[in-house]
Amino acid sequence: MKYLAAVIATFLFLYVGVFPADAQVPSVVQLPSFHTFSYRGSVLVPDSGATSLGGVKRSASGYNHRGWNRGYGSMNSTSNASISARIIDLAEMDRQILGGTPQEFLRRMQMQDIVDRRDSRAGTPEPRLSPTEEGKALVRFARKEYRAGRKSASMQAYQMAIGKLDGHLQTLAEAEFRRTFGSIAEQVLQFSSLAR
Repeated sequence: MKYLAAVIATFLFLYVGVFPADAQVPSVVQLPSFHTFSYRGSVLVPDSGATSLGGVKRSASGYNHRGWNRGYGSMNSTSNASISARIIDLAEMDRQILGGTPQEFLRRMQMQDIVDRRDSRAGTPEPRLSPTEEGKALVRFARKEYRAGRKSASMQAYQMAIGKLDGHLQTLAEAEFRRTFGSIAEQVLQFSSLAR
């Protein structure tokens, strides 16, 4: 009996010594790795076009052989850079807002330059559209851009119009902006009200 108690005590001592109660489960933490590359040069990209600037492919492999055990591992990665361009012609946007053919707009701009030069010499203030008229024209332009599928330009025109208009017209423009763009418009309007 003493022999059995000694064996059990030895077993418990070894068990508790080998497997402590607060033993940590091994864990693996993988840190991220970063690779960068740069591009120096120039490319020609047409309006609304895109092109690839270049890329880098990386590959690593390894093989291990010990006795009957064999191990093989590999790692592949690909990085690339591309560019897309959109040309915004502000003079053309002005022509579309104010209306008329390109030739009429060019004549109007030339006449405006002549009047501006004459007024700057005379010291008289130059005539401009009222903010309300400019806001109305921007709303019309925003509708036209949205129908043409240019949602980014439409959104910018709505934001500019809301900034120009006041009172009831501003409320109407905000409501139309919300109807057209939904939750995105709500976020833009909240952000612009915080920025004021």
